[in-house]
Amino acid sequence: MNCLKLVGGFLHLSSNLSIMSGMNSNILGLALSFPFLALVIAIGIILKRYASISSEAMRKFVHIGVSNWWFIEVNFFTSLSYALVGPILFIILNSLFTFLNWGKALGMDDKKRNYGLIYFPITLLILVVLQYQGVVSDLTCSIAVFVMGYGDGLAALVGSKWGKKKLPVPGIIKSWAGTLTMVSVSTLVALIGLGFFSVLSFPAVLGISLVVGFLAAFMEALTPLGLDNITVPFSVVLILGVFL
Repeated sequence: MNCLKLVGGFLHLSSNLSIMSGMNSNILGLALSFPFLALVIAIGIILKRYASISSEAMRKFVHIGVSNWWFIEVNFFTSLSYALVGPILFIILNSLFTFLNWGKALGMDDKKRNYGLIYFPITLLILVVLQYQGVVSDLTCSIAVFVMGYGDGLAALVGSKWGKKKLPVPGIIKSWAGTLTMVSVSTLVALIGLGFFSVLSFPAVLGISLVVGFLAAFMEALTPLGLDNITVPFSVVLILGVFL
């Protein structure tokens, strides 16, 4: 009898420790998320003011930087409610930044361009929900986030700096340099993700990665008004859903 009580007490203690461990991991994730967001924005402001980077470069620096929050999401959060705090915070802060014209002090007074800062965390929020509901795998979400973050961000930076030759498509002002960067970076992101975290053969990984790269570039080129922060990652999610 005493032995059974001892075993029962041990199991109860183990269960409580497991719950506390999961809670501590989530709290640590939150503790990292807040200063991480502040650091990304602070560095962007410093670069704008003291390194004289353009408003577009600052916007894309923040864009790329925030995408790295996904490393915190996949490594620390085990609860949907905790994981949603970061994207919700991003949405609130970026909305205030855009609608209250806080960006004017930094020369970022183009509201249409700043809307993309809001669409990005909205996409993160939706991906987190889909991930935790088991609709989309961790790997698919991760590839979509980093294609959006690094692919779109670097494409814009390269295009604005060296993209003098535009795509020969009426109504589209995207450059060859930016589009090729989008293809290359998006393909590389998918190649790394699928190569290290899937059981697919190398020819399959390479083929799917190229499809992801060209599809992401196509959606980025065709989508206006910062909405590519929505269309690009979800097109990646859909195409990976077909192959994986």
